[in-house]
This record gives sequence, structure tokens and C-alpha cells, in this order.
Amino acid sequence: MKSGSWILLICLLSLLAYADETQEQQVERLIKQLQDADSDVRSNAAMALGQIWESEGVKDAVPTLIQTLQDKNPEVRVRAASALVQIGTPEALKALKAAVPALIQALQDRDKDVRANAASVLGMIGEGAKDAVPVLIQALQDEDSGVRQSVAWALGQIGKDAVPALIQALQDEHVDVRVNAAKALGQIRSGAKDAVPALILLLKDKNGDVRQNTAKALGEIGTSEALKAVEEYQ
Repeated sequence: MKSGSWILLICLLSLLAYADETQEQQVERLIKQLQDADSDVRSNAAMALGQIWESEGVKDAVPTLIQTLQDKNPEVRVRAASALVQIGTPEALKALKAAVPALIQALQDRDKDVRANAASVLGMIGEGAKDAVPVLIQALQDEDSGVRQSVAWALGQIGKDAVPALIQALQDEHVDVRVNAAKALGQIRSGAKDAVPALILLLKDKNGDVRQNTAKALGEIGTSEALKAVEEYQ
């Protein structure tokens, strides 16, 4: 099992262990755990707060999560940023803009899960993370396909400056990276017109998921050339 899956399992088991807690008690406990000496405990607490973002009182965790963006452990910082995105208060979103440099740094962490999660959080932040685009483009060359997959998705959320790099990612050796690159270009829509020729070529990909998502991306870009290719493909 991947380390990210282990973290999620531990987090879920932790929530079950405190099933009798009220929402207020649960949030209070998780806020305290954000300051635990064990980085795994801090990381799990941040993840749990993000998962219960609809719970009453979870907004009380925002100030401590903001402090946790300065945690010495990169995984904890990324989990805190992810939780803040999910909670989504104005205070949380303002803090996230200031956290973008730390997330950019996390893209170069030794742990592939930290890199992948950092990319995902930058994508969740969206246009507010546009300063990360150059480093994300570099991260499309990451040795780990899971990281490249997250990076491709993130670039699609942030904007059209990433189109040339995403066009290159359409040729990645890993299926999921090609799928996410096509999806990302579709999300950019008219701003990805330059990608149409490469996407048309990808309609001949050997993988059905790639072809399907490529056709969808061409439909979303919507130029006459793109729509004609989709019609002929169908």
C-alpha cells in the first residue's frame, strides 16, 4: 500500500476511534493534535480537518492551520494547505496565497507523495497559484508518474500559460499522465487552441481512456478543426 493510502487509512481509523465525540469536541481535539510533537499526528489532524470541513466549528481551526503552514515538516504543511482550501473561508484563502512559495518548495521534496500532494493543492488554489506555473512545468518531468499526473491536473486548474508544457505531456509514457494532460487542456478551453493538432493526433492513442478524454477536450476547446476531428472520431 502506498504511503498516502496508509495515511488516509490511519486518519479514518482515528476518526472511528473517536466516534462518540461531538463535532465541537472533535474539532477541539484535532486543533490540539496540530501541535503534537509527532509529525504524523499533525499531518493526520490536518487531513481530518479538511475532511470534516462542513462540520460546525471547523472554522475555529483556521488560525492554527495557518500557523501549521510554517511547520518544519513539508508533508504537514501540504496537508494544512489542503485543509484550508477545503474549509475555504476568506481568512483561509488569503493565507493560502502566502503559502504558495512553501508549496512550490514542496514540489521539490524528496518524498514523491509530498510532491504530488503539493501539486494537487496548488491546483485547488487555482489562479492564485499562478506563480507556481514555471516550477509545475518543470515538475512535468518528475521521475514519478503519480507526481506528473497531479502536476498536469494542477496546470489545467491554473491557466493557459501551461499549454505548451501540457502539449508535451500528451506524449508521456504513462497513460494517466496523458489523460490528465488532455483533461487539463480541455479545462483551459479556448485558451488551449494551440493544442488542437496534438490532441487530434492523440485520438489515435492505443489507450481507450486517453482517446475518450482527448475527444472530450477537443469538444471543450471547440474550434472548427477540433469539432470536425471529434465528429470524424465518433
